[in-house]
Order: sequence, then C-alpha cells, then structure tokens
Amino acid sequence: MFLKRYKDIIIAKFQSTRENNREVNRINNLLRTNQFAKEIVGNSRRLCHVYDNSEWHSIVLETLDLDLIYQNVDKTFKNRGDNDDEYSDYLVKELLRYFKRDFFKWCNKPECKRCGTDEFQNLTGIQRANNEESKFDCGSVEVYRCSHCNQEWRYPRYNDPIKLLETRTGRCGEWCNLFTLILKSFGLKARYVSNKEDHVWCEYYSPHLKRWVHVDSCEQSFDQPYIYSKNWNKSMSYCIAYDKDGVTDVSKRYILQNQLPRNLIDENDLQLVCSFLTRELRKNLDRDDIYKLWCRDEQERLEWTPQATHKTETITPADNEHKGRISGSAEWKAQRREDGS
Repeated sequence: MFLKRYKDIIIAKFQSTRENNREVNRINNLLRTNQFAKEIVGNSRRLCHVYDNSEWHSIVLETLDLDLIYQNVDKTFKNRGDNDDEYSDYLVKELLRYFKRDFFKWCNKPECKRCGTDEFQNLTGIQRANNEESKFDCGSVEVYRCSHCNQEWRYPRYNDPIKLLETRTGRCGEWCNLFTLILKSFGLKARYVSNKEDHVWCEYYSPHLKRWVHVDSCEQSFDQPYIYSKNWNKSMSYCIAYDKDGVTDVSKRYILQNQLPRNLIDENDLQLVCSFLTRELRKNLDRDDIYKLWCRDEQERLEWTPQATHKTETITPADNEHKGRISGSAEWKAQRREDGS
C-alpha cells in the first residue's frame, strides 16, 4: 500500500497541470534573464527529438556493414559473454570500433582535391552556407586556400546526420551527431552530451550494468568518464545530457578535477530548467513508464552522492593509459588544452 501511494505521488508530480503552470512562469522569467538557460532550452528542441526518426534509422542500417558488425559481436560475445543483457554492451563496443576504424574519418583540414593532401591548406575565413549547403542543416562553412595550387575549398559543417553518412568525415560535432543516430538505429537507449567547453559525446543505457555509460566515438571510448578531466587534463564547467525522455546535468560524472566556476546560472535554476524540460517530455507517457524513468533518475542521482557505493572497474585511468586526446592534430589539441599537459 505504501509503495502504491508513493508511486502515485511521483506520477502526480509529472502530470500535475497546476505544478506545471507554476513552473512555466518561473521558466519564462528565467529565459528572459539567463543566456545559458536559453541555450539549454534551445538545444533541447533539437537534441531531444532529432534522432528518433525511423526513416533515418532504416537508412543507417542499410548503409552500415551489418554482417561485419554482428559477426564481430557474436564472436566476442560467444567467447566472453555469459549474460544476454551484456550483448548490447558488446554491440556498442563493436560499433565504436567499426565507426572509428572502418567508417568515419577525422578532419583536421579538408584535403585539397587537386593535391590530394591537407598539408598546404590554410583557413582563410568562415562563411555562411550557400543554398545547396543549407539543405543539410549547415550552420557555417570553413573556407581554405591551398598554398601549393592556390585553389580555394569550402568545408561545410553539416548538422544533418544523414548527410554525414555520405561525407563520412568531420570533427567531434559530426562524429557525435552521427554516432548518436547510429546507436538509436540499433534500438539502443542513447543520449547526447554537450560540454560547455566545446566537446560532445554520447551516453548509452546499459541493460547489463543498469546505468548510463559514457561513449565517445572520437576516442573509441566505452565507460571511461574520467578521460576528459584526467587523461586530457581538460577544465570543464557544465555537461548536459539530452534524450527523448529528459534533460540532465551530468557534470558530476565527468568533472572529476579541473572544475571551472559554475557561474552561468544559479544551481537551483539549472535544476529547474532540467526538471521542467524532463516533465514536458514525459507528461504524455503512461504511468508505469513515468515511474520507471523516475526510478532510473534516482539511481543515477544516488551514484553522485558522497555516500554512493556504486563503483566500476573503469572509474580511474590505468597506469599505462593514453594521456591526452587521441583524435585531432597535435597543434589543434594543444590549442584546445586537451593534450594532457
């Protein structure tokens, strides 16, 4: 009886029109005065919905080499797996390997189509997308000139993940954008994580581990949330996760050292924005789903308390683990202070 009553109270919080209206007024006042709150709400309008597109999922599955992927997963799972829930973990690890090693390519600078190299490319400016580039959700275009043949080249920064299936190149934004869609295309629970200091990655909900797991396709990294603050020695302030079921401040999972000031928004206001957006995303779900998601949220929140007993084998770097970022040129990593120094 107590459990049923407790469940009813939790569900009522998500479905209460009165409480929702009160939050709307607070949110509207906050959006008029706080730029970071506006940024989170703006990001949520795209990132919480864009990857749940069944037509896109079909295109992804038709493009990737499914035979190779599942052959590798089945081989590894047969040798090591002893739990059916663990199969999806092996699938995500193989998708990371396949995406980085066989499918997508990192771009420091675009290759000159005449010289066949990026060695002589010099960035001359940033331009707006033309009509053709705009068709693929292109926010800006980097313009390069080859000092060897004097040819000018445009490098559009596409945000359309289906276009990225064609171009198969980019930096962390393009990598995370397409890889989030790939995870979703395989029926996996995934969310997009944005760091205020200009990096993005994914998280995947593991049925085996029963928690959200850090996944970075640029680094072929699985369950290594420490790599940014420890291996890269990166300083960070905010990390926000977006998916169809909610918006969550996941900073405590990643900022284990080098904490920058969190002064862009009051902490209570940040919690308000995330809870409001989460409520809006879940308000039309059935009662059982609302309660299950709330329980999942509470489990995640408890992981970050000082009394938490949750531990993983990968909570700290191994002594022989790579220091600094793997992806990107040495010069680029040094400029971003992500080289481990």
